[in-house]
Amino acid sequence: MFAELFGRYLVGENIIDAPTLEKLLKEQAETRVKLGMMAVAEGLITDDQATEINRRQQKEDKRFGDIAVEMGALTDAQVSGLLAKQGSPYMRFIQILVDETDVVASDIDGYLEGFRKKEGFDQSELDSIKEENVGGYISAFATASQPFVSNIAGQVLRNMTRFVSSDFYIDRIKKINEVPYQTLTIQRCHGDHSIYIGLLTENGDDAFILMANHITGKNYDSMTPEVYDAVGEFINGVSGLITTELASERMVIEIDPQAFYREQSIKGRGYLLPIYIEGKEIELFVSVDSNVNIGETALDVHVSVNTEKSEGAGSDGKPTVVIVDDSGWSRTILRNLLEKNGFAIIGEAEDGQRAIEVYKELHPDIITLDITMPVLDGIEALRGIMEYDPNAKAAMITSAGQRSKVLESLKLGAEKFITKPFDPTLVLTELKSLVK
Repeated sequence: MFAELFGRYLVGENIIDAPTLEKLLKEQAETRVKLGMMAVAEGLITDDQATEINRRQQKEDKRFGDIAVEMGALTDAQVSGLLAKQGSPYMRFIQILVDETDVVASDIDGYLEGFRKKEGFDQSELDSIKEENVGGYISAFATASQPFVSNIAGQVLRNMTRFVSSDFYIDRIKKINEVPYQTLTIQRCHGDHSIYIGLLTENGDDAFILMANHITGKNYDSMTPEVYDAVGEFINGVSGLITTELASERMVIEIDPQAFYREQSIKGRGYLLPIYIEGKEIELFVSVDSNVNIGETALDVHVSVNTEKSEGAGSDGKPTVVIVDDSGWSRTILRNLLEKNGFAIIGEAEDGQRAIEVYKELHPDIITLDITMPVLDGIEALRGIMEYDPNAKAAMITSAGQRSKVLESLKLGAEKFITKPFDPTLVLTELKSLVK
């Protein structure tokens, strides 16, 4: 964040040129080391502990070091030592800048002050940008009259760092009443407030494809259903965090399935926050309690279900599972985890109606049901399954914040609940307990 913004300032002031900045940013990215990797490499924590800290990061919105200290996995002194070895992004960029260009260290403070004044940052905001502290700088970029907008923007940026890339920067948010788009992935949360959270591009799909490649570890080169699906799950994760935050304030918010649109326009009051990921622009759209038309015709996007049964399913005593989720990426993650740990997947489904049909056809030992799905949601699917088989073993897949749905599922007969993003240890513990 700092390197991109300060680097753009230096280019604008003719202190360095654009190709030089690109070279410096690439070199900085290649030297970035995550704190968790360093802690494992030095034998301070185990891989399992690092995984657990990362899982809690995704749900609690805290820094790696803070959670590690809370868990007793690291001491304050150990975290401080790792941070010192890691070096801040700010210091790494300044060191590379001085080493690789004609800029001298004694001029840096003057350039920083010019940068601060030109961008209108106060000193604390500049310090937060240098430290990559989203909570400290987000208000400088995403102040809005509507509630929650800054919070949503902050959650998006933190998740961008965790799941996509730390090589990004943002511009200032702008209020809009209409915006045409090439591609839009969006989700509506409704209840005590009506909230739209989406990502869009006005020209081209490169940023969407880049995000999907980072999220999945694949190498897509066009807008396939898998690309839409991956970015949709990213938005779903943000929606879950926001609804959790609002639920803590005793607000009731439900989450609709993600929707996808092409080459239309959003009409209605909202905000756009430009985000540049590895040089490719995507825009965050947020609207709260406004009358918004996001498009006339949504795309029918779904990732085909995997119809293959696990090897030896039904003949080797492994517990059988049907996985139900509208996200193909989530189905794949869960299938891979369960197949490696003694379960046999005998079917998948992408919506609640199909879930009932597959259950009646295959009679699995366990069925996992995502709550937020099209056609029939997980609650209605559970209702239909329990009416058919009161002894069905169901594990509900929830986003954080869906407390009312959890209570309703309990009344209908669900026995276990698994939250996204998946914690492998918790998933296996919960599902194994269903078949004891």
